[in-house]
Amino acid sequence: MLQVAAALALGAPLAAGAQEPDFTYLEAGIIGGFVNDVEDSGTITGGGGSTQLETDAGGGGFIGGAWQFSENLHVFGEYSSAGQDLEVSDGVTTVEGDFSVVRWRVGVGYAYPVSSTVGFYGRLSYDGIELKDVEVSGFDLSADIDEDGIGGEVGMTWEATPAVQLQGHLRYTSVGEIASEGQDAFDADVLVGVTGRWNVRPDIALFTGYEYGKITTFNVGVRFSF
Repeated sequence: MLQVAAALALGAPLAAGAQEPDFTYLEAGIIGGFVNDVEDSGTITGGGGSTQLETDAGGGGFIGGAWQFSENLHVFGEYSSAGQDLEVSDGVTTVEGDFSVVRWRVGVGYAYPVSSTVGFYGRLSYDGIELKDVEVSGFDLSADIDEDGIGGEVGMTWEATPAVQLQGHLRYTSVGEIASEGQDAFDADVLVGVTGRWNVRPDIALFTGYEYGKITTFNVGVRFSF
């Protein structure tokens, strides 16, 4: 840890020349989170009528990117796959397992700088989500559901220092919550997120983010800007 801190500190002088983040980048990292209401939705089937489910947070990886093709417009895409811990009980035996949560979205965005350090942006997207690959030893359970729909996002970026950028957003997705009734597997949700980035080099940033909603996530990764 001390060696990493020293390496990042040595990068600080170069980071002082970093520019305000644009929307041409590639990023990747690890992601963790929690999917609410799985145990009450009937999404995971099988195991008999007396089976009780309890979910817990899990983790995985993500990748994303964007390309700014004009002064204000960009296209973007994101993909993540994470395991979700699952505890199953039949009243006598309790076994731990997991299942997979895959989410993705692609879309187009518009960014508008209001000063040299502050900018606003909006995005329209096509979103998808899938729950699959339930694995619990001794229980015959399954979940293979996926849906897609529209999404939208508005946010603000702020260059707090030449090396540190902060971002906040409000996001809507029509497939953000596991439905508890009706024929659809997922319902709409509104999520609130914050992200912080530290430019250790002019074109390389470490970042961490948190997004709160019915599917709450946090991530840590690295972004390469072009």
